[in-house]
Amino acid sequence: MNTRKLKFSRSFRSDLFFPLFLTVCILGLIFLSVPSGSMFGSEVDWLCQHVAIADYMRKQFLSSGSLVPDYMHLGGGGSFFNISYYGFLRPDVLLSCFLPHISTAVILQIYAIAEILAGTWLLYFWLRRKHIRAFCCFAASFLYGCSGCMFQAHRQIMFVNFLPFLLLTFFAADNLCKSANRRKWLPHFGLTAGFFMILIHSFYFFPACFVSVSLYLYFQLKTHTRSEKYLLWKKYLFSVALSLLLSMVLLFPTALAVLETRKSVRAATFLEILAPNLTMDSILYSPYGCGLSLICLYCLFLSIRRRKTRPFSLILLCLLLFDICYWILNGTLYVRPKCLIPFLPLILWMTALTIEEILSKQIQHSLPLALVCLVPVLIQCLVKKPGYWPFMFLDALFLLLFVLQELYLADKCKPLSALLCSMVLFITPGLLYLSTSQTEQFPSLKDSGSFTATEINTLCPDSDSRMDILSRPMTSTNYVYTGTQKKSSVYSSVSNYRYSQLFYDILKMPVSIRNRVALNADANPFQEYLMGVRYIQTNTGKIPTGYRILAEKNEQVLAENDQVLPLAYGSTALISEESFDQLSYPENLDTIVSRTIVSNPEKETAYTSQMKSCTLPSDLFRQNAPSTEKTDKKKLPFTVKDQVLLLFFHVEHQGAQDVSITINGIRNCLSGADAPYPNGNAEFTYLLSSPEAFDTLRIKYSAGDYKLSNIRAYLLPVSAIHNPGVVPFHSSDLGDSAGNVLLKGSLNMDQDGYFVTSFVWADGYTAFVDGEKVTPECVNKSFLGFPIKKGAHEITVKFHAPGKTAGCVISLLALIYLLFCGCLVIRRASSTGSL
Repeated sequence: MNTRKLKFSRSFRSDLFFPLFLTVCILGLIFLSVPSGSMFGSEVDWLCQHVAIADYMRKQFLSSGSLVPDYMHLGGGGSFFNISYYGFLRPDVLLSCFLPHISTAVILQIYAIAEILAGTWLLYFWLRRKHIRAFCCFAASFLYGCSGCMFQAHRQIMFVNFLPFLLLTFFAADNLCKSANRRKWLPHFGLTAGFFMILIHSFYFFPACFVSVSLYLYFQLKTHTRSEKYLLWKKYLFSVALSLLLSMVLLFPTALAVLETRKSVRAATFLEILAPNLTMDSILYSPYGCGLSLICLYCLFLSIRRRKTRPFSLILLCLLLFDICYWILNGTLYVRPKCLIPFLPLILWMTALTIEEILSKQIQHSLPLALVCLVPVLIQCLVKKPGYWPFMFLDALFLLLFVLQELYLADKCKPLSALLCSMVLFITPGLLYLSTSQTEQFPSLKDSGSFTATEINTLCPDSDSRMDILSRPMTSTNYVYTGTQKKSSVYSSVSNYRYSQLFYDILKMPVSIRNRVALNADANPFQEYLMGVRYIQTNTGKIPTGYRILAEKNEQVLAENDQVLPLAYGSTALISEESFDQLSYPENLDTIVSRTIVSNPEKETAYTSQMKSCTLPSDLFRQNAPSTEKTDKKKLPFTVKDQVLLLFFHVEHQGAQDVSITINGIRNCLSGADAPYPNGNAEFTYLLSSPEAFDTLRIKYSAGDYKLSNIRAYLLPVSAIHNPGVVPFHSSDLGDSAGNVLLKGSLNMDQDGYFVTSFVWADGYTAFVDGEKVTPECVNKSFLGFPIKKGAHEITVKFHAPGKTAGCVISLLALIYLLFCGCLVIRRASSTGSL
């Protein structure tokens, strides 16, 4: 009895000390990785997508009063479920709605750090339940906390934010194996809750999580009888299916939104799909894989030698080694190892088990296997940046010394053995974590000093117009000051392909980054006029023509152009889509802002493009790229006044690195050959204008191997950016009961024409003229419109997200069923006295 109490006391002290010490270690690493005065986040993906969209969700929830809105006003409008991937119904986003005075960025940072700590604790106690000694559980949990994929906690947060719930699902899988209740119609509540939380946090990783848990469960059930396996698998699959049904409020409308999009992804070749990944960046070092150190790969090899763990470890190794596994788990989109992050707990389980057997002398080291582990390190050194090399070599060196010392000197020098073990398990993983963090661009805690929401509401009172931010196109693409603010820009993995084609292929917006997924705002008089961008926030030297300054603050200006098109209007100046498609660029550019493009107009209004070609000096641009980044200042042979100068040229480049050219603050980029989402932007276009006359170009060239050709220039008078057939639409105040009503008002047409909006065309719109439903159609290549007869009319336009009602009904029915099952279980437990 005393021996049992002593063992319990030691176990209790270990399970108290190690998690607390683990917390100190992980918080210390986070503190050391983030520069002083910076946030735990990334300047690009984290700040411009995850924080900005979560903040938009909060403002939209608060302004609409609905946790499940239908419509969003980013990117010209569309289904709110276009941005659901970024945290819709996630706990931290929902919490931010109840704490509106706390910055969304602060809440997301606290949640991310809390999830890292929770994951380390859960892994520790999950491994302890398997009767692995406390030190080995601590080592595996430390490896989890400083794994390279945790880099994504401050960048692409949905790559890792599901991991604590995946670990809870492993707990639930263990409980399922011991479950006495075999009723297949009764779900396992832990499994249902675990998978539901995974879906809410990151539905993209759900398939890989399902495979990971299913693989684990398959080997856990090997000792059960055939009938028990059958019943438990039924219960498991039923529980997973119920979690999917509970998530239909998110999944169903999101799936329909995704089906409306087209994404430019570099397709994997047949050889890439079938090739093995000899770098093993699926498990080693990379923040876009598991990001573990060499000891984990070595332990996985050793576990293959054990008969008991051989089949399981071989499957893990195949998943890590063969690209076809990544391709399948990524939904055949591309070959990238990020989909293997859900297998991180299983790899660390094998690591902890192997370390325990090494320390207890149940298994011998293998020098050949240690040498095999060096192969991917050497291959990675050929492809990774030199900054990683010292830490990778250090990791390999310590592993070799640890193996050699254990093989030949273990009994003679135990302190050295302990030191090398600590180096392999703790020092090199910590150094690798810190070195990976050094590649991050952490945003500053200091406020940029831009305008406040109160200033914006005062200076920009017209909520029926759009406002874009040109000064910080990446970080401000999704940022809004208020929940009712409308924008033409959006950066989301799901966006409307019609609008993207209009944005880049017709309006020729500059492609400023290496993909065309982001629709970033920039100076373009044609886009601003067509999209009704009445207000802009920009740098003092980057004000497009037609805008007047309203206010200045810290080298930022707020400007207004009240001559842009309204969001909704009647139009009598029409041109057929067939006629427009016959026009070449750039003649189609001023045509689209001077006429309304419809499918079959009863009467077309003729228009002749006013674009005039102009001659440029032969030495205006460098024909060959400079070896280093260069800036030129060139004089034009003419002065641009009350005109728009259009410049474009072809860029020939086939290198791996991106190239870019910036002219008067407008940047164009062509992505390199290694870009996962290539932008294909070989034609650089610049639409230059200013309220003041100018005759100088400030040109900044990036270094690289590229050539310029087919350089052309055109001039267009600003007066040509005008639609003469606009009939004003008088909007009614929708009030607080707007619901899914986007527009409501009156229109008086002097002749037959079209009702036109700049709401991006998508499924889900319904329109009413004088109370009668009409059929909407796509106008101006991308927007909602419909024919309208001469006379006065009352018009209403509504939007209902496709699939939202069905998704809500399915989720509600699943929730009712789950509550019924819960009540039944509680009742039975209370009747038997086991509650």
